[in-house]
Amino acid sequence: MAEAYRVTTNLPADLVEKVKSAAADKGDNLTQGIKSALATKVYLDQAVAEGGKVLIERKNGSIVEVHLP
Repeated sequence: MAEAYRVTTNLPADLVEKVKSAAADKGDNLTQGIKSALATKVYLDQAVAEGGKVLIERKNGSIVEVHLP
């Protein structure tokens, strides 16, 4: 298992609630939700850095490109 680090940060309350909700939907806790969000962000950033695009297919079948901050 990779070495673990304890990190302290200040996050906006609305962001924490969104992460909590998304984690709970998957049966996870806040810590696992934050880990998942960070891993997803790193993965997507790397894909974009390598020339890829992040695309979302909407319910109606339309495809939109997501521009990440």
